[in-house]
Amino acid sequence: MNRLKAWWIFSLVLALSACEEKKTAPQPVLPDIRPLDEIPGIFESHGFVGAGTSMNMLEFVADGNDTLYIRVNSQAVMGGVKVGDELNVIYNVTPEENVASVAVNLTALQHVWTQRGADGKEQSLELDSAGRASTYSMTIDYDRWRVESGLLLLSSPKKVGDEGPVPVDTFEIVYLTSDSLVLMSGPFVSEFERYN
Repeated sequence: MNRLKAWWIFSLVLALSACEEKKTAPQPVLPDIRPLDEIPGIFESHGFVGAGTSMNMLEFVADGNDTLYIRVNSQAVMGGVKVGDELNVIYNVTPEENVASVAVNLTALQHVWTQRGADGKEQSLELDSAGRASTYSMTIDYDRWRVESGLLLLSSPKKVGDEGPVPVDTFEIVYLTSDSLVLMSGPFVSEFERYN
């Protein structure tokens, strides 16, 4: 009986160990590792138009003197491009090429823009090269401007003792040429002209 009991325990231990061996931990699935420069992505950059710019290819000298070649079409460029103009560009990087989704000519924005107000009187918005904004005869004051994500951001001056963040109004640049600027904020459209 002891032999039978020993044999039975031995068989049970073998069976359990066989089951134990078949139970293996699942192997982790490793991600497909690719170099960073091969991963498509969207980037935003500030810089200037280089001398190698053509009708469909922008030579873009980014801050830090990195030179990029970005494919552009006329619908993607707000304000046109001339060699030396300051730009804010949003572009998609693929293994084949860089493609601009929007490029805003900051040099073209830096002027005094005038419109007729609801009362028929002229009112103006001035954007200078140092990022300062000024308003004349407008119902709202702005003191700073910048372009981010292809949008014009206008900041109102902070009042003394005001604890909250600086108020910022966001405008989509619908149209920009050397003498016309159309901005949209929600359902409101503002059309400006440049006389200087």
